[in-house]
Amino acid sequence: MTGVSQGIGLACATSMLAEGAHVAGTSRGATPAIDGLTHLQLDMLEPDAGERAVATTVERLGGLDILVNNVGGATIRTGFDDQSDDEWAEVLALNLTTAVRATRAALPHLIERGGVVVNISSVNGIRPSPSIYAYSAAKAAMDNFTVGLSREFASRGVRVVGVAPGPVSTPLWLGPAGAAATIAAQQGSDAQSVVDEASAAIPVGRFTTAEEIGDLVAFLASPRAGTITGTTIRVDGGSTPTV
Repeated sequence: MTGVSQGIGLACATSMLAEGAHVAGTSRGATPAIDGLTHLQLDMLEPDAGERAVATTVERLGGLDILVNNVGGATIRTGFDDQSDDEWAEVLALNLTTAVRATRAALPHLIERGGVVVNISSVNGIRPSPSIYAYSAAKAAMDNFTVGLSREFASRGVRVVGVAPGPVSTPLWLGPAGAAATIAAQQGSDAQSVVDEASAAIPVGRFTTAEEIGDLVAFLASPRAGTITGTTIRVDGGSTPTV
């Protein structure tokens, strides 16, 4: 599992440990405070980080059955002209290339054991925002990647699924440098007003919790979801209804 230091990654690791899984997770910083986690201090942007993460996981835990690609992030901008070529490259690398590399390294083990890939996407993959063009494009590519992988590897026993959250009550939204604070600074407002406005636009009236995402990921990675593959499940409180 990549990106376990906080937010959705931390919740996914916690939920999977509660289900009895042995979990290895990467982050760039100190070991997260999760009992039972095998922590791998890695920057997934390094070209060989995916290979190192998989190799160390197999060495320490004896195998690999599930890969959760969770590393990601974005910076709120004022529009298209506010994102440089360098930022596009950085955002695509963080949100897409890290998953491609980790998946490439993991697939031989997942094929051998009949494993699962869970890609953490975003509703911005289908609802692009002018403030996060590159992030939206990266998540759309992630959804495409999920479908392509599922079609190629289903016959080899590997399931590939995605989870696309809307606003989640994590530091990515609520932290001092999170989306709410950044938008508030741009608008001359305050962070709580931004959160209240965003919550009011969600049919269920609130943000999703990280724990709700973690529990869904644990379910999708389990045999209980044995025929779910090739789809990305949106978790956005009804903000993107479909028929």
